[in-house]
This record gives sequence, structure tokens and C-alpha cells, in this order.
Amino acid sequence: MEALIVIIPMILVALFFLTLGPGSKRRMQEIAGFMGPMGFDVLSNLDDGSSAYFFHHKPYIGLSMNIHAVCVADDGTTRIVVIEYSLSKGSSIQYFLGINSAISAPQLVIKRRTAVTTSVWSASFGDMMFQLDFEEDPEFQEKFIVRGDSNQARAFLNPARRKLLCEASNVPESFSVYGKSVFLEFPNKIEEATFADNVGKCLATINLMMDPSVEGDADSQIPHGE
Repeated sequence: MEALIVIIPMILVALFFLTLGPGSKRRMQEIAGFMGPMGFDVLSNLDDGSSAYFFHHKPYIGLSMNIHAVCVADDGTTRIVVIEYSLSKGSSIQYFLGINSAISAPQLVIKRRTAVTTSVWSASFGDMMFQLDFEEDPEFQEKFIVRGDSNQARAFLNPARRKLLCEASNVPESFSVYGKSVFLEFPNKIEEATFADNVGKCLATINLMMDPSVEGDADSQIPHGE
């Protein structure tokens, strides 16, 4: 009897990990049903290279058992990694990581300016993430809030790139850039109805952050799976 008391909880825990753990097989199969034809491989976890970039953008998050699926498309130039992550029971979020060697960016966070972002970002979050002013560019200043190292941010967000951001329509409300990567977040779980649009926003953001001399390599097409 005592043995059963010990064994039954162990079985229940094992079943929990099998059904809700990294790369939940049931959820992976659901996602693969509509993402496979779109050129994405559905995997159980992040590869080392993608993981390194991910944790630069989300350094305080723990992944492990909260990953439902990792979806990867790579055409040899642009790599898109989509993570469905469980925040709590019944609540999920999508993380989009776009990687392209034509991006060479400092660590920045860029948000469209709204009453909410202006209020939340009124204080600094450390020496490397001060809110920057672009008083010399009233249109950009009115539309966006930027955090990052001042000198690096201004060099990267030159007049040409600021103009492109102001004119862009297919970019998310908020994103971060670092090294050769961009990072976006979308609420809710991955769904067929919204997935292509979210990928389009990721590709558009990649294009905007690329070196202008090679811009256009990440076109509007979803990369093919590896």
C-alpha cells in the first residue's frame, strides 16, 4: 500500500511531463498540420544558436517545461524560429526570433508610442536601457519610443532607418533587436488564421533592421524549412 502511495504520484508526474513538457507531442502534431505546408519544421526544443539569441532578448525567462513547440524555417539566409510558450494553464504566448546575417544591431527595444508605453517607460531600466530622445526628428519622436545605449542607438537608427520605420505599416507594436536578430512577441497560442500575418511582421522587421546595402534579401516569402 505504501509503495502504491509513492508510485501513483510518480506516474502522474511522468504523464504530466510527457503531455505538457517540451515539445508536447499532441500540440506539435496540431501545429505541424498547418505549418508543415508553410515550410516550417516543428521541433521539441531550441537549437543552441537560436537559444543564445533568445536569452539575450528574454534573459529572465525559464523555458524547459513551458515550451509547447518550436517551429523553424530557414532558407539559408533568413531563419525564423517561433516558440509557443505556456505562461500558465490556458494562457500562451508566441515568441518570434528572426535571424539574418545582414543585421548588425546593438541591443535596442523599440515600441510604438502610445499613452500606455509613454507611462510605463517613464523610468529607466538600467544604464544600458535608457529611453532616448530624437528631438531632431519630430515624426520619429512622436511615433516611437526607443531604449538602449545612446551612442549605439543613434548610430544604428540613422535618419534613413528612422524614415523607413515611420513609413512602415507591417511592423509590430513592439520589438527588440540584438546582433543578427530581431525578437517579437504576440499574445495567445499559434493559430493558422493569424500565423502567416505574424510571420510577415517578423520578415518586415528583419528587412527594416538589415544593412541597407543588402536589404531585400529577407523578402516577404516565408523561408522554406531546413
